[in-house]
Amino acid sequence: MDTYSLIALGSLVLSLLTLGLLFQLFRNLIRKQIDDQMKDMIPIKAIRERIGIKIKLRK
Repeated sequence: MDTYSLIALGSLVLSLLTLGLLFQLFRNLIRKQIDDQMKDMIPIKAIRERIGIKIKLRK
């Protein structure tokens, strides 16, 4: 392979990895915000976990 092809492939893999990490961070921040808002309504954590709000992003 050419040197430029290796650099392009490496940058593509690195950008996809970064995108995956940002997606996980985004989901975790949303989940934390929902949990913080539910704390006011349901103070007991075990009950909040039983309710189990699942985050579904639009496809």
